[in-house]
Amino acid sequence: MLNLETFTYTFDSVKRKARNRWGEILVSAGVDAKALKDSHGPCPGCKGKDRFRFDNKDGNGTFICSQGSGDTLSGDGFELLQHVGIVKSPREALELVANVLDIQKMSLRPVEIEYVYRRPDGATNLKVIRTNCSNGRKSFKQLLPNGRPPKSDPEFTPFPYRIDEWPVDQPILLCEGEKCADALWKAGYPATTRAGGSSTWEPELNQHFAGRDIIILPDNDDAGRFYARKVGESLSLVASTVNVCELPNLPIKGDVVDWIDGGGQAAELQKLLSKALHFDVWAYQETRPIGPRSISALKAKKIVARDQLHEFLPPGFTLLSGAPKVGKSKLAEFVSRKVAENHDVLFLALEYNELVAQLRFGHMEDHLRLKLYLEGELPQWDNGGERLLEEALQQIKPSLTVIDVIGRIKKRGEAKGYEGETESLSAIKQMMSRHNCDCLAIHHLRKAGLSDNPEDLFDRILGSTALAAVPDNLQILLPSDTDVVLHTKGRVIFPSKRLLRLKGHDFEEVNPALMDLPTRATAQKDIIHLIASAGEISVGEMVTRLGKQQPQITTACQRLLELGKITRLPNGNYTLADTDLF
Repeated sequence: MLNLETFTYTFDSVKRKARNRWGEILVSAGVDAKALKDSHGPCPGCKGKDRFRFDNKDGNGTFICSQGSGDTLSGDGFELLQHVGIVKSPREALELVANVLDIQKMSLRPVEIEYVYRRPDGATNLKVIRTNCSNGRKSFKQLLPNGRPPKSDPEFTPFPYRIDEWPVDQPILLCEGEKCADALWKAGYPATTRAGGSSTWEPELNQHFAGRDIIILPDNDDAGRFYARKVGESLSLVASTVNVCELPNLPIKGDVVDWIDGGGQAAELQKLLSKALHFDVWAYQETRPIGPRSISALKAKKIVARDQLHEFLPPGFTLLSGAPKVGKSKLAEFVSRKVAENHDVLFLALEYNELVAQLRFGHMEDHLRLKLYLEGELPQWDNGGERLLEEALQQIKPSLTVIDVIGRIKKRGEAKGYEGETESLSAIKQMMSRHNCDCLAIHHLRKAGLSDNPEDLFDRILGSTALAAVPDNLQILLPSDTDVVLHTKGRVIFPSKRLLRLKGHDFEEVNPALMDLPTRATAQKDIIHLIASAGEISVGEMVTRLGKQQPQITTACQRLLELGKITRLPNGNYTLADTDLF
């Protein structure tokens, strides 16, 4: 049942009515209109020159006057009426403004308003009594149906406000205070709050929000945003979705009632609610630093480095590129399978239908902590993909997300050039960062051209240079005889290359000394394998163990020395060069 307040004018109600109308109010009361400007000038109260400014902050008639002594006086429109000498007391100021606004006078005595909290079956659980005083202050007390406070009953269980009226198929708006909740119900939106405002959030309230869609409307102050964060973190454990909608153009400490009194309409509220941010997104934005940070602040920040999930994958946002059929998807599947043995993994196989996915993933064990999206199940970023991916990350909380391929989900930015591609890729990277999730994104290489820099393999990443500039790490997979070479570089890691060999569904690293050897150099490869297992070995032992002629072994060793693959020790034996050790 809707609680309707008995109308009276108090500082609260008159102040809301007076918002953005103080210019006409003050002039009507006798204040010189020339003084009501946001620049220094003569004070209409103490008459001093160049000491008064009417800044009218948030439409509340605020002013500043230095009084010629450096002892600054400031206040709102009510206090300005006293400073100018038009009224002598706050009560007189209240009556004057109410008369100017033609607000009917009912009573200046304290007014009590009763809000009833019910159980889901409609039975009264708690009553909250709000007292509005004539000086603008308010107080609250809570009473059980027997007239005693809740603390007197050790078995008392709280319930959210108006739970007995919640519809089953609509989002529930959560705000601070019963007055705001009632205003939302009157506007056509189911709303709730807890008894006691923003002081805390009882975990036992969570059960009533399980599986529901929740939108939090915080008050416009630090306390309101802190409360929204506390509630959002708690409800995210049980609710289907938790979003946050910050109403625009609110005064400091303003709430839903202020927004409605300021002209907010139900249709406008519907648009704002449809654009509410997912709680994780909102919370991330709330924690971002405002303005530049100092060196001391940077050094004081406690940052926990992520553990490397797999030896082939550096932490952060990694772009893996390669030519078609070189094995980049197979490598991503191998890494995700290994990581999923101990961590949650989300794999966006956006080029696989169900048949292909069965062939690619069918060998994996059922117990793996791996979840899949297939072809057609996740739209492009700006066609709903952003929202669906955000919800998946919120639900699964993966340590690793694999995107195969990145072009199937990122917002199309080619038409906007570098800036567009930077924006589209950065959006995905920032989402992964918010969820503390490593990401391996698969992309394509273009064919080598005459203008390519032969010293930089990463020049061949297909598309704008933004695709190479945004990621934390870049990887390129290139063929090498029957194996592949994984080249890696990043912002905080040393460049590396690994020779990988696919055996069944697994990749294993091959001795790097075998890299760059000609396809037909079988003797050289045999020698490398032998030295790798023996540590050091003489030419004679090589002849015996490999079953080859000594001149062939000597020639092969000489060539390996020239290539820097092996080193000759003082005792005449050979070992792998330090640069080619595992």
